[in-house]
Amino acid sequence: MEINNQKPNGKINGTEHDYPDWLQVFIELGDFSHVLESATNCVFNLSSVTDLNTDFIESTEEYLLLNIKEYGSDKPDNLLFLSENGVYAFSNNCPSLSDMKGFAGVLDKPFGKSTVLCFLILDKIVDHHKKQLEYFIDKIRAQEENFNHSEYRKLSLEMERYSDRLEEFHDLLLELEETRYRQMETKHITFDYGVLIAESQSLQGRCRRRIGGLKEIRQEHEMLANEDLNKKVVKLNDVVKRLTAITVIFMLPTLIASHFGMNFQFMPELHVSWAYPTVLATEVAIIISGAIIFRKVGWL
Repeated sequence: MEINNQKPNGKINGTEHDYPDWLQVFIELGDFSHVLESATNCVFNLSSVTDLNTDFIESTEEYLLLNIKEYGSDKPDNLLFLSENGVYAFSNNCPSLSDMKGFAGVLDKPFGKSTVLCFLILDKIVDHHKKQLEYFIDKIRAQEENFNHSEYRKLSLEMERYSDRLEEFHDLLLELEETRYRQMETKHITFDYGVLIAESQSLQGRCRRRIGGLKEIRQEHEMLANEDLNKKVVKLNDVVKRLTAITVIFMLPTLIASHFGMNFQFMPELHVSWAYPTVLATEVAIIISGAIIFRKVGWL
């Protein structure tokens, strides 16, 4: 396979980068695709790869093409083309020479360069995922202090997507380790790669616990809201009971008063001298009796 040795501009966003000579880094997808086609005499539809909302792996005897999605990044694609004769990257996470100092012995091994590049990019993605989790933790604390239902729904959906990305990323790490692609020899970096997998697994567990904690905050908020509503209902019931008791107490005296307010010609009670005091005493007795009864049952 003949490799095109065209070297891209060493500046990214106006800043010099100290990438090693064997690594070609691209900031434009079109340039990256053009160099790959020149190097392999194959046509790559990289736009369709970046449109996928999932990690992508294509492997042949000559090369390994990876696209590793990064959650929460403006440029989530980390496209890597790894082969024995050339290493190419379209990524914002490409390591510098200083990042590779600890892997000097690995770089000289077969496919050591592609292995180190892929590992360091994966390691940077894990670090970014950790920062993303800390961002979510701050959001959860804000919800704990001041719960907002619409913000909760938005945060819950974001964390579910983040959890899915962590799970897919971890599956990719395991596949790279278990499938043993020639261009990604994890056996050269067994210890470091094992730590990377452990960190990825820990992130998944922490994320699941935080999602559970967020749900508990919602449940606690709903419980407090229900308690407050129940208190209001109880208070309203007390008011209704008191109003009912007062209405019943004064209903019978009102009935008596309405009786004597009727304009019939023959009403013998009107001519009895003790009728008015008796009626008045009866009304007072009814009121007092009603008050005592309703107080005993707790309505007053």
